[in-house]
Amino acid sequence: METYFEKVTDHVYCFLVWDDSWKSYNNFYVVAEATEVILIDSGKAEHFEAFETALAHINFTPEDISTVVATHGHKDHIEGTRFLPHAEALIHAKEVDLLPIDLKGKFSPVLPDEGSTVMNLESVLLGHHTPGSVALYHEKSKVLFCGDHLCFFGDPLPDGKVVAEGEAMKEQVKKFVTEWSENEEMRIQHNFELFIAGLKTLQKFDAKYLCTGHGVIIKEDMKKFFKKILDSLEN
Repeated sequence: METYFEKVTDHVYCFLVWDDSWKSYNNFYVVAEATEVILIDSGKAEHFEAFETALAHINFTPEDISTVVATHGHKDHIEGTRFLPHAEALIHAKEVDLLPIDLKGKFSPVLPDEGSTVMNLESVLLGHHTPGSVALYHEKSKVLFCGDHLCFFGDPLPDGKVVAEGEAMKEQVKKFVTEWSENEEMRIQHNFELFIAGLKTLQKFDAKYLCTGHGVIIKEDMKKFFKKILDSLEN
């Protein structure tokens, strides 16, 4: 099983595992401060043992994780929570219907449409990928967790790098967004306007890293990165 466990920046670590069944990297993240360790998304159940092994490299165990915060309710973002019976688990209320029966009682549907939550993470409702999908901003580390609103599902890591400079990823994202914008059927079917509204929402954060639900992490002034993407649609 191909895995990566790397430090993104102070307080934040990423775990990527190659999912053979989906042919994609699945991501989840550890945010560690002096008195608290939280998990942003918890992956598929079958990947949790590999995550536990990786976590030991920074001298943590699953028992150290106090809270799981789910960006949305798909199984590749919530199943690992089954192995954290002691931890609090948070999700947006609009995601509860996506949860399997055994996790409905585990997750508290308390993430706000806009506002702070555990560890002063700022949560904002995007609602495009799923009705209650959220982004989470960790101001101390300037890291923005966007779930699957913008991700690199099925894509290889550029030059084998888990964290890539934004310039290296800009053209790929611009191409994806532009092609989508020019296909009227796809615009309607996948609610392109709501996706763009989400990018504009993400643009408000002073983020220097974009941690997605699948694949590479972008290192960049994300305000400028999103502006370039949005400006490309007007040219």
